[in-house]
Amino acid sequence: MTSEKKKKEVESIKKLMLKYRVISIGDITSLPSRQFQSMRAKLKDKVVIKVTKKRLVQRAIESLKEKDLKPLEKYLENIIPVLLFTDEDPFKLYKLLKKSKSRVAAKPGQMAPSDIVVNAGPTNFPPGPIIGELGQVGIVASVEAGKIAIKKDTTIVKAGHVINEKQASIMAKLGIEPMEIGLNIVGVYDNGILYERSSLDFDEEKLMNDMKMAHHSALSLALKIGYMTKETIKLLIARAVSQAKALESKLNLGNFDVAEEDIPSREKDDEINLKKADYDKDSEKAREILDKIKDEGTIKKYKEPEYKPSPIKTKDLIKEE
Repeated sequence: MTSEKKKKEVESIKKLMLKYRVISIGDITSLPSRQFQSMRAKLKDKVVIKVTKKRLVQRAIESLKEKDLKPLEKYLENIIPVLLFTDEDPFKLYKLLKKSKSRVAAKPGQMAPSDIVVNAGPTNFPPGPIIGELGQVGIVASVEAGKIAIKKDTTIVKAGHVINEKQASIMAKLGIEPMEIGLNIVGVYDNGILYERSSLDFDEEKLMNDMKMAHHSALSLALKIGYMTKETIKLLIARAVSQAKALESKLNLGNFDVAEEDIPSREKDDEINLKKADYDKDSEKAREILDKIKDEGTIKKYKEPEYKPSPIKTKDLIKEE
């Protein structure tokens, strides 16, 4: 590129960096051109994808005064960079790119992205030299019912290790495709926050389940200790209705005309059944009961007396009561 073209390219990159909230650096190493163009076409309405030279990206970052994008520079090392500009949430962007990936067979010299495991079970191979080939990569096999069967699960390549020719050949014969091809996000800048790939790649279903469990545990604890918030107040009042009914029954304080169906069931751990109980109805009933109790004078204003040590024994106090 001529000097003038380089300047224009740097200015073009800077304009995009200022225009969009989310700036990502991706790696297109080993990504076939055909798949890259297909991905670009699918994302054109949401993401601006720009392939340029690494040095020009560095110049744009260094000369940009309005945003501090220098933390992104470290992600330019050891990759063939591509820039992605969008206003989409970084997690949505990563999910879109992950869905667009496809799996292919491994080639000798590539690095295993994760542990590559050959599972135990029958194969379609007849007895022959294949048993020796399996043995060379550490797979124990035997002949069963006229076919070769793998005796136990075997990890033939560990994550991060280079795949050799024999391992690649066996995986291809077994139909194992451990490699993902696609655009890999390595770093994302979002309005001052920097995300690495490891932060964006998570099990969404597991996270949701963990959040539900945390909410359930927090709500259960709040109910047990009587902690009042807008989330617990209806449940606590509903519990009070249940306890007031039980107290009325035992002490015969009066019939407050509370129907059994209006009282939510109590489980062994005193949790309220969130799905079945009508808490709005329970709250109204609790208020009616409290008003009736106050009207009948059952509850009187009470001031806590100051504590004074007394020689009176507990049993004497009980007798006096």
